[in-house]
Amino acid sequence: MIIVIEGGDQAGKKTQTELLFKALKKRKIKATTFSFPDYTTPVGKEIAKYLGGKRKFPPQTIHCLLAANRWEKLNDILKAQSKNSVLIMNRYYQSNLVYGLANGMKQNWLENLDAGLPKADLVILLDVSQQESFQRKKTNRDKFEKNKDFLKNISKIYRTTAKKKRWKIVDATKSKEEVHQEILKIFSKKIGL
Repeated sequence: MIIVIEGGDQAGKKTQTELLFKALKKRKIKATTFSFPDYTTPVGKEIAKYLGGKRKFPPQTIHCLLAANRWEKLNDILKAQSKNSVLIMNRYYQSNLVYGLANGMKQNWLENLDAGLPKADLVILLDVSQQESFQRKKTNRDKFEKNKDFLKNISKIYRTTAKKKRWKIVDATKSKEEVHQEILKIFSKKIGL
């Protein structure tokens, strides 16, 4: 089973991925985590340079690189699937779709970039406003994080897409423990516990 924790910048994806991983481990459910973009790979290093303002790419190129970053990890994902009951993704192909739509790309084109990757069984959107995001991290924001109007649009597209694609939406402005409990409830319902 692949569970994806999605959301805009500073929504708490990393924190909730770690909390869910620990909770599953405690329940003796074999799980592992992935985080995208993965900045340790050759393509990931290019993405990091772009986000840090050291590289310039047209929007199409950066979205191809973000997809290529997931394809680079395909064998690792498949290997992890064979050894674990649950893979928890801190972002996956869903964020490329949302950010791509915000950058004016066509949905079909974006979805085709990731066609063939293992599909997500459950997508949980940590919904946080752009205002809340900025309160959580005021400095050292990357290229996508700096533009408030862009982030506002991202939040809107995430919500719209989540409703269309039946992702689970969690109010991420609550305490991290409340958000974690809600995610556990969604997970338990999904696997029929």
